[in-house]
Amino acid sequence: MIAETIAQLRQDIGDVIDPARRGPVVLDRYFPEFNLRHFAVPQLSIGRVVEHLLREGNAIDDLGDPARKLAGFLFFAGRAGTAFINADEPLTRRRFSAAHELGHAVLHRQSMGNYLAEDLIDDADEAESQREREANAFAAELLMPEEICRERAKELKSQYGACPRGVLAYRLASELLVSKQAMDYRLRKLEVGHA
Repeated sequence: MIAETIAQLRQDIGDVIDPARRGPVVLDRYFPEFNLRHFAVPQLSIGRVVEHLLREGNAIDDLGDPARKLAGFLFFAGRAGTAFINADEPLTRRRFSAAHELGHAVLHRQSMGNYLAEDLIDDADEAESQREREANAFAAELLMPEEICRERAKELKSQYGACPRGVLAYRLASELLVSKQAMDYRLRKLEVGHA
């Protein structure tokens, strides 16, 4: 289901996967499709989110302890939404967190209420809840397209006669701007490369 959702989304915005093209997925093309903006906020916390939302004129309920540190936060006011990620994280983590929050907006908007606060977004391990696993799968599918993974594996094998997963993960992580850990996890799930 998630792969089909991503394929439809790519088609809707005209982001065709071309395995010959190098470089990361441009996330900024996807957020407007769902009337979402996204911000990287230093020292992301409930308090920082509330400050930002109030500055923009949003009426908000009590969101809890202002000091609570966050990895991501998704807020909707009517049909418009805002995704927040922690600016203090490395770029690879910020990209995964942004795609993860987009996944929640696409997959869970109807069931999440006005906001969703997350203390931890894990880009490589199985998350606890079904909703978190789905958002992680969405982010992985969006940022690490299967077609690209398989094409780079084919290139590596053609060039060197083998496709060690660790080498492939390192190369793809650099190209797609994701963590090596997330890329390795994705390749294992796809059964691409060898140990």
